[in-house]
Parts: sequence; structure tokens; C-alpha cells
Amino acid sequence: MPSEKKSSVLTNDIKDETTLQNQRKEYKDCLSCRLIGVATFMGLGTYTLYHSFVHKPKLSRGYRFGLTLVGIGFMQVGVFRLLN
Repeated sequence: MPSEKKSSVLTNDIKDETTLQNQRKEYKDCLSCRLIGVATFMGLGTYTLYHSFVHKPKLSRGYRFGLTLVGIGFMQVGVFRLLN
């Protein structure tokens, strides 16, 4: 009996996973949603990069490097959002 119950749970998990994958394939963002997302992430990246370079004397080297990486990361997410 327990093995039947276990296989039933596994088949339900597989069904749920395939349903979720089908929903992901069907879902597409509208153009305005993508553009807003791109503008947001590019703005965050630009803002972060700006502040990492403007406040050079006040910030430590590691902190500036971290801010630069975060800014570049935000900009990469914006590009990914545009292309995906």
C-alpha cells in the first residue's frame, strides 16, 4: 500500500511540474512591461555606478568595487529583461 501512495504522489508532482512549465511557455510580457523593467534596472545600474565614481575619495576601495559590480549587475539584468 505505501508504494502505491508514493507513486501517486510522484505522478502528481510530475503533472504539477509539466503544468507549470506549460504556463511559463504561454506567459509573455507586454512591450510596455518589458520597457518599464528595462528602464528600472538600467536606471538603478546607472545610479549605482554614478555614486560609486562620484564619491571616490570618501569610499574605501572595496566598497567602490562592490558598488561598481552591483551597478553592472543591474544593467545586465536590464539587458536580459529586454532580450528575454
